[in-house]
Amino acid sequence: MNRREFLNMTAKFLAATATFGMLPDFAEAARKDKKKKSKDTDKTPEFEMPTLENLIKFDDLSIGKINLEFTDDMDVRESTGAIVIHHAGLSKDVDIDVPSIHDMHLGNGWAGIGYHFVIHKDGFIEQARPLKYVGAHAYQHNKFTVGICMTGNYNLAYPPFEQAVAVEQLTAALCKKYKIKPKKTTILGHRDLNATSCPGDKFYPFLPQLIKNVKEVL
Repeated sequence: MNRREFLNMTAKFLAATATFGMLPDFAEAARKDKKKKSKDTDKTPEFEMPTLENLIKFDDLSIGKINLEFTDDMDVRESTGAIVIHHAGLSKDVDIDVPSIHDMHLGNGWAGIGYHFVIHKDGFIEQARPLKYVGAHAYQHNKFTVGICMTGNYNLAYPPFEQAVAVEQLTAALCKKYKIKPKKTTILGHRDLNATSCPGDKFYPFLPQLIKNVKEVL
């Protein structure tokens, strides 16, 4: 057999393997590699903190207000040096209205709802406890902090995009209002101050990015 005949025979053999699958192990490995590459390319993060385009000042934010009755006189907060972020943390990842939280906190023997703001899953912000008063949201750290609560349970899920944007906008506006420098000691999760999982295992790791995003618009 000369060299040309050998090459022709080899070419026919390779064509046959491509047509009739005579090399299944190689073909299967190639398919798996292609599938893995496709999966890696298509994979997107489950959640990312959205970036803020610009600062919205506190007075320009759209904040809903409800007339809530508190049981006693509350102390006026003399200084504001930090913001504490919470989640509602109910047994299911659901929205909850401000009056319902207010009633639960009254049941704790408090003057009323302990958070200053509640942010709903659709991004709507509501005033809760009047901003000028000392809150009841972070034991032994209420006298100098503002409390923000996101509805939902972020041990179970990630917050919706609209809610994540709203918590950043409100935090940035409060930092501007009270001249707070955004850092890990001034923008905190509830768990940074008390023994709790709040604001949730899925959301808490994103607080550094939230702080960074707030800093960039101030």
